[in-house]
Amino acid sequence: MNKFEKLKHYRFIKKLRSNAIAIITDQIEMHSGYFKMHYLIGRINDIQPLDNIDLNILEKYYSEIQFYPVGEERKLYNTEYLIKLDSKLKIVDTKYKNLLDEKCKEIIEKFKGIQDYC
Repeated sequence: MNKFEKLKHYRFIKKLRSNAIAIITDQIEMHSGYFKMHYLIGRINDIQPLDNIDLNILEKYYSEIQFYPVGEERKLYNTEYLIKLDSKLKIVDTKYKNLLDEKCKEIIEKFKGIQDYC
């Protein structure tokens, strides 16, 4: 990894940590937060995968929610249909919530020193 790639890698890790903080503190809606996590993990892995933390739970959760409308996309659906989707989504959220919170806390702790590199 060259110097530029290393800098990009650290910046994406820093964004991953910031997003984890935003999710835990409810600064960002849960589903939007994990869509962003999926994006950031992809960018990090494009440069060099993280070998010091297992992020599989985030990818499992993403794979279960990826087809549900989030954010602005929800405006394209009628209310009754959204209610049905939300009840299904709530089951998925309940299944993963504690595991996701723990993983976000792990990300926050593990990468707290990343600011030193950027």
